[in-house]
Amino acid sequence: MPEDHLKISIIVPSFNQGHFIEETLLSILNQSYTNVEIILIDGGSVDNTISIIKKYESKLTFWLSEKDSGQSEAINKGLKAATGDIITWLNSDDLYEKNTLRLVADMFTSDESIQLLHGKTLLFGEKINNQLIGPDKDLAPHEYLPYMRFPQPSSFFRKSALEKITPVNNNLHYAMDFELVVKLILMGFKAKRVSELFSRYRMHKTSKSNNDLAFLYDWSEVFINVLRSIPGGQPYISQLNDLDIRSKKTGSIYPNFICLPDQLVENIFLTHLDLHFHYHYRAFNYADCKKISDFLKKSYFQFYTHKQYKKFMFRLKFVPKFIVSLVRNF
Repeated sequence: MPEDHLKISIIVPSFNQGHFIEETLLSILNQSYTNVEIILIDGGSVDNTISIIKKYESKLTFWLSEKDSGQSEAINKGLKAATGDIITWLNSDDLYEKNTLRLVADMFTSDESIQLLHGKTLLFGEKINNQLIGPDKDLAPHEYLPYMRFPQPSSFFRKSALEKITPVNNNLHYAMDFELVVKLILMGFKAKRVSELFSRYRMHKTSKSNNDLAFLYDWSEVFINVLRSIPGGQPYISQLNDLDIRSKKTGSIYPNFICLPDQLVENIFLTHLDLHFHYHYRAFNYADCKKISDFLKKSYFQFYTHKQYKKFMFRLKFVPKFIVSLVRNF
C-alpha cells in the first residue's frame, strides 16, 4: 500500500481559545504523517482566535466562524466537511504527541476490523501534575456501556462506522462522545485499546473537565438510553428513578445487535451506580451518597460489601472536609 494512504480528518471545535489554539494546530501540522485534513469550526470567537486561524489558513482544509450551540453542533458541522478514512476531533486547547497520526494510521491499516481505536492521554496544566489516563487493560464490549472509559482526544473512528452512528447529539454537551461509543458497541463494531500515548489534555480554569457532575448527569442520560435498548434493562431504569437518577431529556432507543446475559446487565447497572456514588463522594454530597449506599446495602449487599461503601460513608460523615481535601491533593 502507498505510504500515508489513509486520510485522517481532524475536526477542531473552537471558541475563545486564542491563547491555546496555535499550539493545538502546530501539534497537528508538525506530525510526520502527511495525509491529513484539518477542519476548524469556530463558534464566533471574539478574542484573537480568528487572527491565528488566518495565520494558518493555507494549511486548513476548511474553516468557518459563526455562532453555534456548542461543541456538539461544531462537530456536526465538521463531520459534513470531513472526507477522511479516519475521523476524530481535537479540542482547541489539547495537543497530539509527535508521532500520533502515523501510529494511528498504521494500526488501522494493520487491522481492518478496528472501527474505534483509543490510546492514552496525559493530563497537564493548571494545578495538576502530569497524569496519564486511559484503561490499562483491554475492555470487553459491555465494559464500554456504563460510562466513558477512555479519553476522547486519544480516540479515532473509521469513517465507515462513524457514518452509521452520527450525527452527534446536539442536546449532549458532555457525553456526545460517550453516546457515539455506546452506539458503536451496541451495533457490534470493534473497539480496540492500545497503550500508546496519543494526546495531551490541557486542564485550566475554563476546562469542561472541571465540572465532574455535569459529565455524570450527561453520561446518565446516555446510560438510561442503553438500558432502554437492551433486553432486561427496563427494571434498572426504575431503580435509577427511585434514586432520583432520571432522564431529563427525550429518551432514545439505540439499535442493538448484541445480547448481554442478565448478569452483565446487572454488572453495567452497578458499575454506573458506583460511578454516581464516587462522583458525589468527591463532591462531598453526603445525602446523595447515603441514598445510593443504603439502596445497595439493601438490594445488592455483596456488591455493597465488596466496594466498601461502609468505609466511604464513615469518612464522609466523620472526617472533616478540609482533611479529606488535603489528603486528595497530596
